[in-house]
Amino acid sequence: MIITICNGKGGAGKTTLTVLLACAFMDAGRNVAVLDRDPQATASRWIRESTSIKLAQEGESYDILLIDTPPRLDSPLLVESLQESDKAILISSPSPADLWTSQDTAKIIKENLPNPEKVRLLFNQVQKNTLLGRELESMAEQIGVPRFENHLSRKQAYQHAALLGWKALNTETRQEVFKVALEIATL
Repeated sequence: MIITICNGKGGAGKTTLTVLLACAFMDAGRNVAVLDRDPQATASRWIRESTSIKLAQEGESYDILLIDTPPRLDSPLLVESLQESDKAILISSPSPADLWTSQDTAKIIKENLPNPEKVRLLFNQVQKNTLLGRELESMAEQIGVPRFENHLSRKQAYQHAALLGWKALNTETRQEVFKVALEIATL
């Protein structure tokens, strides 16, 4: 299964999600690798410095290959990633700036993903009991992509994971990632 994680702007959480999903799938016993196509190479550095996740090697096969993409809609690497993928995850925070870019990203996904029915929207950095946190369904409709039932909350723990690793996340935070991973696996 090849999964592209994307959004046309930086700061949406693509790299964090990519690495944490790899950790979750690995904990579930899957053979997982990450293909870091973002020129900043943050996922590669994170993986080399603080995880046992594999970076994808040409010629190797994996149960799950997660692709971290550049934050640019005009990137040929984004298009190539989508064309090679079984599924795409459009990650977005519930903010107007992410909403607008996510609408544009959704168009690129639908034009390039072999099976456009296999795209889902994952909201990241959601704060409960806020106006934007209550409007996820409406925002998903505006973006034009079905959303996952689960989302990732706004937590410092996700940022700490880059320094301290997957095991630094408490049980509740890991469960959030596991729930998203399960939804992705069953998509």
